Amino acid sequence: MSAITDAVPSTSRRGRLDTPFFRAKLRPPSPPRHLVPRPRLAALLDELTEYPIAAIVAPAGSGKTVLAADWVSRSGRPCAWLALDAAERSVTELRSSLVTALDVLAPGRTDGSRHLRPGDDVSATLARLSASNGHTSPMTLVVDNVDRVGDDDAARAVLTSLVEGRPPGLHLLLLSRRRPPLRVDRLRASGELADISFGTLRFSEEEAALLLTRLCPELRDDELVAAVERANGWAAALQLTALAIRSHRATATPSVPPMSSARPSRRSQYAGGDAPIDDYLGERLIDEYLWEEVLQSERPELVGLLHSAAVVGRINYGLAEALTERPDAGDLLEEADAAGLFLTALQGGWFEVHSLVRDTLLTRLQRRSPDGLRKKHARAAQWFESLGDDVAALDHWLAAERPADALRVLSDLALPLMDAGRSARVVDALAQIPADVASRDPDDATRFAWCHLAAGGPAFLDVLSVAESAAASLAEPSPSGLRTLRATSSWLRADWERAASQARRANEPADLAAGDPVSRFSWRMITCGIALDEGWDDRHPVVGQAWAACLKDPASRWSFEGARAVGLALAGSPLDAKRVADSARDVAGSGRHESLRLTLALADAIIDRELDHRASARTLLEDLATTSTYPDPVLQLVAQLELVRLRMSAGEMEAASAQLDESDRLYARLASASPGAAESDAAPDSPPCGLVARAGVDLALAMDDPTTAARWAAHVTDTFWGPVSTAKIDLARGRSDDAEHAVRRAEPRCVRHRVVSGLLLAQALAPRDRSAAAEAVVGTLDLAARHAMLRTVAAEGAPVMELIELAAWRVPDTWMDRLRHALVPTWTGHDAQRPIEDLTDREREVLRLLPSRLTIGEIASELYVSQNTLKFHLRAIYRKLGVESRSQAVDGARRMRLLPRG
Repeated sequence: MSAITDAVPSTSRRGRLDTPFFRAKLRPPSPPRHLVPRPRLAALLDELTEYPIAAIVAPAGSGKTVLAADWVSRSGRPCAWLALDAAERSVTELRSSLVTALDVLAPGRTDGSRHLRPGDDVSATLARLSASNGHTSPMTLVVDNVDRVGDDDAARAVLTSLVEGRPPGLHLLLLSRRRPPLRVDRLRASGELADISFGTLRFSEEEAALLLTRLCPELRDDELVAAVERANGWAAALQLTALAIRSHRATATPSVPPMSSARPSRRSQYAGGDAPIDDYLGERLIDEYLWEEVLQSERPELVGLLHSAAVVGRINYGLAEALTERPDAGDLLEEADAAGLFLTALQGGWFEVHSLVRDTLLTRLQRRSPDGLRKKHARAAQWFESLGDDVAALDHWLAAERPADALRVLSDLALPLMDAGRSARVVDALAQIPADVASRDPDDATRFAWCHLAAGGPAFLDVLSVAESAAASLAEPSPSGLRTLRATSSWLRADWERAASQARRANEPADLAAGDPVSRFSWRMITCGIALDEGWDDRHPVVGQAWAACLKDPASRWSFEGARAVGLALAGSPLDAKRVADSARDVAGSGRHESLRLTLALADAIIDRELDHRASARTLLEDLATTSTYPDPVLQLVAQLELVRLRMSAGEMEAASAQLDESDRLYARLASASPGAAESDAAPDSPPCGLVARAGVDLALAMDDPTTAARWAAHVTDTFWGPVSTAKIDLARGRSDDAEHAVRRAEPRCVRHRVVSGLLLAQALAPRDRSAAAEAVVGTLDLAARHAMLRTVAAEGAPVMELIELAAWRVPDTWMDRLRHALVPTWTGHDAQRPIEDLTDREREVLRLLPSRLTIGEIASELYVSQNTLKFHLRAIYRKLGVESRSQAVDGARRMRLLPRG
């Protein structure tokens, strides 16, 4: 038979079996007019015919019946449909209905009588059906509303006899709102039963959009997206939403205000339009359907569990016990799952509540028992906090309207969230905490100010004074937290030296075991201060204290490793820095440590610049120069100044000068005590910091301007870089004796300092004592090679390159070859004075190699040309520059800014 209607028994053949009562029960429902094809589920039902039994278990309004009816009409299999209803009040009627349905599948093979013979049962009928004429062709019996069998043992026995006595060719499709009253686990294990849950039955976004479009073709795209998201795949919600939309559109007129003006919806309104769609009517319809069709017949204990589950969205056995305060909450959770009450099983014993059902339950709980809802949120907060899930605990403390507890948890979360790039999450939570919390208790005032670090420097500084006032009201205030907050204010102003000093005093004695997040941030400032001071040494006592402290907190440990990588890179140990950075790279890439990622990017950029990997260093530095590194703004400043030096080494003097100006403005904004202020708000006459001034000295000297360099040097107060800056200016002015004295006053703190001072000393000694200069170069070169330093030697050693070449036998050949190439500038096309005739691209490539110590043959090899071709290019270069030799070409090109000053 092809159509199910053909299989319904006729009056002439069945007599009383064709009454309206039985016809309604044996016919499947007609497909809805706006049926949406669901081929993925139809294909799944086709596959499940390989199992003797298939079950679709889902709550009311999930589309079970429509799906099965559509599949039956398309399957082409002999099918019978039996829908159980409230009228099936006796086991006899249930048995009679099953026998009648089976007779529909095989007319004349059962006795055809509605009234059973004494002792007759479903098993006997199935046996006759199986034995009659050896009938084994595939056929399907759909039993809808199986859940109505209930807990009646006799009725369950009838259903069990149907399952266990089914003929080989009979496929049973059971539709139920809850787990069928069968031995489901045993049937699954034996491969006899496969089931489809609510999660599988949900409408996909595409299917939901298609259904709503057919029901409400006038919907705009934004309205459609909002409605689909809200229904979350629940078929009944889609239908009721469409009904609400049509009802609203049918009654709304321009002269009548929309219903949303009388009662704002909990959720955002559908956007735009002259007559905005209000979802209140839809919520009311869904609320009524949920309670009338789904929950009205459920036990109060189950409904209470669902309310508790709605409070958290996801629930497991332990959380269910905490929320309900019932030891049998786990059993209730399993019962609710078996009943198909909108719970989706997840991994790890968790269950998720359907989002729309959750909203509906929460609305009713809020309306009927707001105090009870707050208590449930407080229990959830305590449970999550006990497990270390502070993010979830924070949400529930806020919902419980417990601001002090929320602030306590938020203070622990503030820095990790900022480090993960989620400062907005902290700001959103702060907006829900009243400001008067900070005036109730000094500890709360400190926490309140600390959390405002996520809101930006100005907000932090504004509330810091409130915290200080609250602490001053105590007879014996604890100064540690406030001292760290004051150090943090210096840190935000890029006064990292003072910040590190203040933080060190605040953390005496060094003890992080019981430290709060404020004190943990002090170690971050201390370690970063050591790194920026270019004095990093793993054997330093303070570094050891910081490492021991940070071991007690994983987040602090990775902050330490980031500072360590930067510190080693700045100190002149690029290979050690790379090893440290590599060890932390997986953590930095996890998405939870954005601050660590930026710190490691800075370390990588400094490492690449030192190792003369100019392209990768440029990419990293250009990105960091325009990226905020808040709450560590000094790291962005360091990146900008490293970019200044990289552009100087490439001969990009104008770009380097512009970048230096940008760095100076950044520091002025930070030092103005308003990190978020506009440039116009920065103090115009504020002195530059030492980091900016050092870069200014080098850039001015590269542009043959010792006078400007001297003005910059006046702001370099560092015990090493101050004398070094003076020595560089003295050398530029030809005062080698003064340069020597200045270099000898410098106090090196790291390998890089020793290399820089050694090369400058060699420059100062060379005019008077070439032997002493050579000796200084030998020791310096050996130290630089052992630490793989290239760019520092190239930047400071160009004037004594001849002495370096003489000492080349002391270092590995590969390192020396890399140093020679590091001295070759990168061509940028900049020219301040034009040559007689423009150079070609090839001639410019030749010109950039002339200042190196490469021979003519090596230059030709570098450019992949013959020596004769290279000589041809050299003659053209000499002619265009108006010179007669290689050295004159280099000097002329430097005067014309075609090459950097060297």
